[in-house]
Amino acid sequence: MTEQTKKEPSMFELYKLFQETTEKVSDRRAKANTWMLSVNSALVALYTLLEQGEAFTGTLGQRLWLVAIPVAGVIICLAWYSLLVSYRKLNHAKFSVLMDMEKNLPYALYTREKEFLDRNRRWNLSNIEGWIPLAFGLLYIFLGLVALAL
Repeated sequence: MTEQTKKEPSMFELYKLFQETTEKVSDRRAKANTWMLSVNSALVALYTLLEQGEAFTGTLGQRLWLVAIPVAGVIICLAWYSLLVSYRKLNHAKFSVLMDMEKNLPYALYTREKEFLDRNRRWNLSNIEGWIPLAFGLLYIFLGLVALAL
């Protein structure tokens, strides 16, 4: 056995390493979702405080903020949704690579899992996840329209 052969990782070692990077992407995605949810919750809370704040009631500043917050919220929701799409594409690519690597392994775990999920017509979690920024976006549009109508 040559020195070169000893240093080359096996297909299974590469598979495990790549699978770990896939998990890290999923972890980063979950953290990004948590952060975006926190930002949106804070914006809605700020809007509520300004809308009901007696010190600002009827002032031009209040009206500006009651329009600016929903506009900022919609922009944040668009960024959130774009981030979700980006993570979805990255995860899809990573799982495609893993499934390709499985062709050289004794059992194709992700390939079989995908077959079972497709057969059961399971809803894609990435698509369901996208409903959250959509819901916040619609809320911001409604709040902005209400603020403009006052």
